[in-house]
Amino acid sequence: MINQPSQIKTVVAEMQKFRGTIEGGSCVRRIEDFIKETERRYFVLSGKPFAALPDEEIPEIVFECAKRIESQFFSVDVIERRDGTKRIVEIGDGQVSDIIGWTAERFAQLWIDS
Repeated sequence: MINQPSQIKTVVAEMQKFRGTIEGGSCVRRIEDFIKETERRYFVLSGKPFAALPDEEIPEIVFECAKRIESQFFSVDVIERRDGTKRIVEIGDGQVSDIIGWTAERFAQLWIDS
């Protein structure tokens, strides 16, 4: 496991060896202590975030993300750190995002309501 930014040269060399090119760049991030069972998926449609349950509170970080990303539709996965801080761990274009934690009816309803 690579866990030091100084090891990036090794990562890049391995990627180039096996893939030929690096698409989109690379990212180094701090290791954080997440509570795995707190991960939730939200969807953003036309700038408005939606949660899996109609009365579920949507974290402020999802609203901030919805303001900054110009895409019409995308998913936002949020997890909680042990200290209570919410973090975005993934933003997807919606094409490959399953509706984990959502019912098909709730997912359809967000399209109907929009």
